[in-house]
Amino acid sequence: MGKSKAQAVAKELFLKGKNQKEIAQLTDTTEKTIGVWVRKFGWKQEREARFIGRRTQEENLRKLISDLAAKAIRIESEMEMARTRGETNKFLELQNELNRVTDAASKWNKQLEAIAKENNISLVTYIQVMDQIFESVRQYSPKLYMDMLDFQEEHLTEVSLKLG
Repeated sequence: MGKSKAQAVAKELFLKGKNQKEIAQLTDTTEKTIGVWVRKFGWKQEREARFIGRRTQEENLRKLISDLAAKAIRIESEMEMARTRGETNKFLELQNELNRVTDAASKWNKQLEAIAKENNISLVTYIQVMDQIFESVRQYSPKLYMDMLDFQEEHLTEVSLKLG
């Protein structure tokens, strides 16, 4: 396998979560070389960014909030049983637990809103990045750039409708 092909395959494997030893074996490359590529080309940062991407963060927080809501519902049910049985101390303990759970849910919801706002990409920013990418494509391969003009137009229309 040529160096550039081995490097491309190694990057793909690294981004999918393989460790350097496995990648070295699969690409017939030394672990040292894989380590150099990881550091030199920022593969670890890219993998982390992809793993902890906006969707992942938001999905994790939504699940956490949902779990907390389910717990709050369970506690409210237990509180009702304690009230019916006249178990005042148990009721008050559950009330304190419910307060902690709803407070936590509120804080996580606030964090979710902040992440959603922080990760929201404006149409202006998207277009600027897209223009930079396609300018680089034009410089790299004018023919490829011309072949992609229809795609650019369709993609821009789709994104404009989505990001408004």
